[in-house]
Amino acid sequence: MRRDQLCRGIPLHPQLCRATMSKVVFASDQLPAHLDEGARQRLWLDLFTDHLCAADISFFPDAPFYSRSEFLKLGDIAVTQLEANIQTAVRTQRHVEADTRGDYIIGTTFNGVSTLIRQEGREAIRGAGEAMLYTNAAPIASQLDGPIAFRGITVPRALLAERLPNFEDLALTPLAASPALRHLERYLAIIIDSDIDADLVLKENISTHLIDLVALVLGARGDSAELATRRGLRAARLQDVIANLRARFADASFSPGELARNLGLSPRYVQELLQETGSSFTERVTELRLQKARKMLLDSRYDRSKISDIAYACGFNEVSYFNRCFRRRFGTSPRHYRRDVGEPM
Repeated sequence: MRRDQLCRGIPLHPQLCRATMSKVVFASDQLPAHLDEGARQRLWLDLFTDHLCAADISFFPDAPFYSRSEFLKLGDIAVTQLEANIQTAVRTQRHVEADTRGDYIIGTTFNGVSTLIRQEGREAIRGAGEAMLYTNAAPIASQLDGPIAFRGITVPRALLAERLPNFEDLALTPLAASPALRHLERYLAIIIDSDIDADLVLKENISTHLIDLVALVLGARGDSAELATRRGLRAARLQDVIANLRARFADASFSPGELARNLGLSPRYVQELLQETGSSFTERVTELRLQKARKMLLDSRYDRSKISDIAYACGFNEVSYFNRCFRRRFGTSPRHYRRDVGEPM
């Protein structure tokens, strides 16, 4: 089966079949069951080549082939998350000449797997959880000690050279742990899990923010570092704050102080970040709780749940306060909302 048959014959993520795609999500269990192992691997490799780079890839022989790949294209840069039982990946001079993308990749494995990497006469081990810079513009060989869970960002050389004249000196050297690297890794995870199209502000600025973070990770100095800190690092911290809010809002004891401690920031800084979005901590948490309560009231699984139980499950300490907030937000009481909106047509 050729790549041009892929969208016709395999039920891939719907964005894969768009003429101008921003995100591709592809898993091996989406492939037709009648395909043999070799055919499944070749189809996956076609996608890998199209969206990351060309390479000869082998898989661990003692386990069935599997993969889950997410490729997100953001202008000139790309974000990749990959889980697969890859054993080796070799990009030869033939691949380099046929696929001339002169990109640099910062990648991290996040499942305890180490990778031996060889490039241009140098050899290095990217330890479990370590980040490393390397390039697709030269032959490279990687050997893994177990199935990979990888997340990385691909950036054209020209964009990095604008910010960091000597950045290539860092290739194949484990990147030092830093707040910028921690924020970059978390920002990449947030981006992979987010609906980019639903957040226009994030969509319009994300490429710039990512380049800022990469520049800081690679040691930007002077005006470049100041701009990147003020813009990209601040944006990444805001996304951290929002992600933490979404994860913890239903905890009635959740507070700005706890949120700040979780992220290693000051409560005042957290409030400043949120105020820039037009909503305070309390306003955002209350809205998240109310939206969860609204969904529970409409869900038949909670038909026998008391209004008070739903209020507590969403993080409200007082039922009377929940009722007032709900009426102010949706124009009716929770009890009437359940009865009127939840009734079948």
